[in-house]
Amino acid sequence: MKQIYLFLFAIASLSLNAQVADRMVEDCNTNQSSIYQVLASGKPLIVASKGFDCSICVNQAPGWGTWASNNPQVQVWGAMTNTYSSNIPTCNQVSSWVSSYNWSNIYTFIDSSEYFFEFGTPRYLVYDPADSSLAYVGGSASTARSTALGLVTNNVSLKENTFEDIQFYYKNGTLNFMKVPEGNTLIEIYNLTGKKERVFTLRRDHKSFPLSDLPKGIYLMRLSNSKSATTRKIVIS
Repeated sequence: MKQIYLFLFAIASLSLNAQVADRMVEDCNTNQSSIYQVLASGKPLIVASKGFDCSICVNQAPGWGTWASNNPQVQVWGAMTNTYSSNIPTCNQVSSWVSSYNWSNIYTFIDSSEYFFEFGTPRYLVYDPADSSLAYVGGSASTARSTALGLVTNNVSLKENTFEDIQFYYKNGTLNFMKVPEGNTLIEIYNLTGKKERVFTLRRDHKSFPLSDLPKGIYLMRLSNSKSATTRKIVIS
């Protein structure tokens, strides 16, 4: 039996400004995703830790299904557990939940290690694509949603103001930049599983980078500086 929490989310005093560790998860259909993979797409991520035996979670579930469908600019994960039992949930429970509450637009998986669970459910974690940090941790669905939507607005604005003119191309195994922002820009290359493959610093005097040793395929390139961030797709062939 899990400890029934007495102070709902007082533990949320943890630092929200540091870059979080990546986390790979897998749903019941063996589809994998990771925190960094979502953030590299430029979308904020809401992880909703939900308990099958949590009445608040059950009551809120239809609303989350509708909200996720209406707000595709935010990625929502459903990290499912049992709040008051140590039993690990089953895929049949997940399937029934997704069907009953229209969670087809929510990536739903069993949080068997309780990575996203703290002292109770519901618990929400909102990740910022600009710097891979936690923007919110707590029990308020409305705060989680408004925080994530605010990050969408900020991210769009930052992209337009800083990186809209950046130009690059891949040729003969080398990633080359033409128009480059002032100062230093951190470049991170991720494969589609969310694994970080390369990190380098782009400057006006340093704008060509060899990538010929990477396997052919599609990659996500994250550009960031102290003020903004954006993500672009590159194809290595």
